Amino acid sequence: MALHRIIAAAALAAALAVPASAGAAQRSDEAKSATSLRTAAAVGERYWGATPCNGKVKLVTQRTTPAGLDPNSNAWVTFDSSLGANNLAAPASSYTNCVVAFASWPTAASMRSDWGMFCTTMTHELGHLLGHAHDDALGSVMAPVFEDRSSVTPGCRASRPARTARLHR
Repeated sequence: MALHRIIAAAALAAALAVPASAGAAQRSDEAKSATSLRTAAAVGERYWGATPCNGKVKLVTQRTTPAGLDPNSNAWVTFDSSLGANNLAAPASSYTNCVVAFASWPTAASMRSDWGMFCTTMTHELGHLLGHAHDDALGSVMAPVFEDRSSVTPGCRASRPARTARLHR
């Protein structure tokens, strides 16, 4: 009888440990994603020489593209301003409740593997929060669409995170 209880307790402990380890892995990726987001934001702020929204910018991932935007959009910003929601005609100094949202790059690994475009997209979105509109000039970080990697900023190229070493046995 005691052996059955020990086996049942061990089975219960093993069952409870699996979700905990899965949760730990998810928390670890969320922490790595947050680090990648902060790093890209710092590169963008250096690019512009300014910090948007008095440094109060919320960075979020895994978002569904809002209605009214091109469904292929990778990222967008939302903010309140003295002229209303998301109005780039308002002075950037009036922007509050600033958010940079990403539909693409849901994980830290995807952010690192596509660092140049991810970081440049962050720089672009921070540009909006500093009051910059789209610019169709070739190679502009404010181009509405990046056609190729030639738009990747030098700061993003230089700040690429090191890849995590993997052990193969």
